[in-house]
Parts: sequence; C-alpha cells; structure tokens
Amino acid sequence: MAPTFHFVRHAQGFHNLGAEFYSLQDPPLTPLGLEQCEALRQAHFPDQSQISLITASPLSRTLNTAFTTFKPALSNGKCNPKIFAIPDAQETSDYPCDTGSDPDVLTRNCLSQNIPADLSLVKPGWNVKTMDSRYSPDNSAIERRAHAVRLTLREKARDLVASGDENPHIVLVAHGAVLHYITGDWERADLFQGTGWANCETRSYNFTDGVGPEASVDALLTETQASRKSRGLDYPMPDVEQQRKLFKTAMQGWEDQGLQRPDMLNLVVEDGVLMGKDEMGPLQRQRSRSMSVDIAKGRRPSLVKVAA
Repeated sequence: MAPTFHFVRHAQGFHNLGAEFYSLQDPPLTPLGLEQCEALRQAHFPDQSQISLITASPLSRTLNTAFTTFKPALSNGKCNPKIFAIPDAQETSDYPCDTGSDPDVLTRNCLSQNIPADLSLVKPGWNVKTMDSRYSPDNSAIERRAHAVRLTLREKARDLVASGDENPHIVLVAHGAVLHYITGDWERADLFQGTGWANCETRSYNFTDGVGPEASVDALLTETQASRKSRGLDYPMPDVEQQRKLFKTAMQGWEDQGLQRPDMLNLVVEDGVLMGKDEMGPLQRQRSRSMSVDIAKGRRPSLVKVAA
C-alpha cells in the first residue's frame, strides 16, 4: 500500500487566545488545548497500532500535541519511540509566538516533560528568523522549507518500506499557515486567523507520484478521497493551476486579517514597478526591510516608491 501521511495542526496554544498574545515566545498549550489532544486521539486515532513514525515542528505546542495525542503509537512496537523534530516545519511568521526556543532550552523542556524527542536536526540558529536566514518569513524561503519537509517525509517513508513496513503511516504535527505550504492546498486558507486548519484538525495525504526513486523532485501531495469526504468535500483536491489562484486569495485574506503577507515581504515599488528581492539594489533592500518591520508589528505598509 502507498504510505499515508497524516497532517495535524497543533491544539490550542495561548497565542490562539488573541493577537495580544502573539508577543509570547514559543507558548505552550492551554488547558483546552490538552483536552483537544485527548478528543483528537479518541475521534481520529483510537487505534494507533499501524503508525510508523511521529514527526513534529520543534515548537512547544506541536511537540506537546504530538506527545499527548500519539503516546500510544510511540509504544506500539512498530513506531519509532521518539518524535522526530523537523525545524523546517516551524510556523511561517517571525512573531515571537512562532519563534522556537534555543536548542538547550528545548532539550531541557523535553526532558522535564518526559517528551521523547529526536532533536538531531535542531541546530543553533533554527529559531533565527531574519529576512536573510533559512527560516525567513518571506514566501520564497517558506516554499523552500515546505519542499524540504516533503522530501524529508518521503525519504522517511522510503526507509520504512525498505525495512519491510508494507503499510507506513507517518504523522506530522505542524502549524496552520505552514501546512498550506507543505500540502500545497490553499482552499479556504483564511477561514480562521491565518489558516484554513482548525486546532487539532487532521487531513491525510499520499505523494502524487509515490515515494519510489522515480518520483518527481517536486514531491507533491494529494489529499486522500476519504480525508476530503470526512471534511464534507465531494470533489477532488484542486489542481496546481487552481491552487495558484487560491494562494493569491489566501494572501489577500491574511493581509485583511492584519497578518504578515509572506509574498509581499520582499517587494518595493520603483518608478511604478514592483521589484522582487533579486532585482533590488542596497537602497531598495533597505526599504524592503522597513516594510517587513511594519508588517511584523502589525502595521499595514504602503509599497514604497524609491527615488531614481
């Protein structure tokens, strides 16, 4: 059988209580969030005997959601007993609430909470989200990270198949915005604040071209028919061209909600022409960084016209 990938948005964190809590760095789950994990396990994952691997973004809320929800899987005898942390699956923005803890702090927190996590990919700098870093909130950087996540998951599935697992089920617990980038699915992406995924929502996917060595380098995903049916959708996942249009709608929706708009963070206007990062000189780059600061602070920037 084709490997199945179950993507889960984390349970309610304290930052989900309102924009005034976005300044909390790496906030934990609320008491309601912990209850949501229990409800998720009972409703969607009562039998975890077939789960092969649990992966998660290394932020507190995702690791806690993974551990609280999938504790039975971690001891089922088939699953890797540790949650594999993937830094590229962190949330998209550079708000404090979407910025993870330093590796030594994260290690201590996991030990104190008895969370069995494989943090081998979590290196110093994984929580540095400047515009020129790997973890920038810019759209191009997010797309590269999302692609890297898909390649990592596909490689894990290949390894499982090679080891004799005939029916791998892999879980990724991540965040509302980045899950749109990872899945390539932008339907109703502004249904909630910055996402179309509810807390603890789960959707299941297969790789469109499978996981074999002949599979496409793009590593695209397709939501399973059963997953879409469970969400009340009786039509196939929109194709790539449709998703491009839905992406633009999502970006405008996020901007209207007062959130960062990743596709605008590296744009300025010179002589009436929108310029991307690669076309900018030093002055234009400075203007672009100023726009990014405005957006990060919740101010709606104007596209700055640069003098000739």
